[in-house]
Amino acid sequence: MRQYECECTVCGTKRSVAFREEPYPEYGDMVSAFCSNCGADTRHTRTLTRKTAAELRRKAEEENLRQSILDKCAEYGFSARFLHQPVIITTSLADWCFDYHESLITLYHESTYKINLETGLYAKAHVQFSKREISPVEVVKYIAEHDAWRAKHRGKK
Repeated sequence: MRQYECECTVCGTKRSVAFREEPYPEYGDMVSAFCSNCGADTRHTRTLTRKTAAELRRKAEEENLRQSILDKCAEYGFSARFLHQPVIITTSLADWCFDYHESLITLYHESTYKINLETGLYAKAHVQFSKREISPVEVVKYIAEHDAWRAKHRGKK
């Protein structure tokens, strides 16, 4: 359940309205609610509060971050798909995954060599930048450089 401040479109009275089920109204959406001043069900609109303004800022920042990742991927010819937290970047050679919300990013990807050279054990995937501070755009640049190196040295032994 969520509560939002709404304003009656008939008399202009502002009051808190509880919403029990999703989808919850967005800023500016019209909802039907009982107005004690009018004495009837009237149309209400969700008003701009500090909480709503912060919610809108977070959404805009999230969209800008996603768009910067998509733009950088498009620059290198990669595709990206966003899950709940991580982004999966698909290149012509591999799939890469990292949580783009974290300030300390760990990049996961399929290993070039299927054996860990240090331990001799089978290794399907490994990590890069283990908890290092790096921006998502820098990660995409690293992926492009890694794939370019790998494509250049493919087949050389």
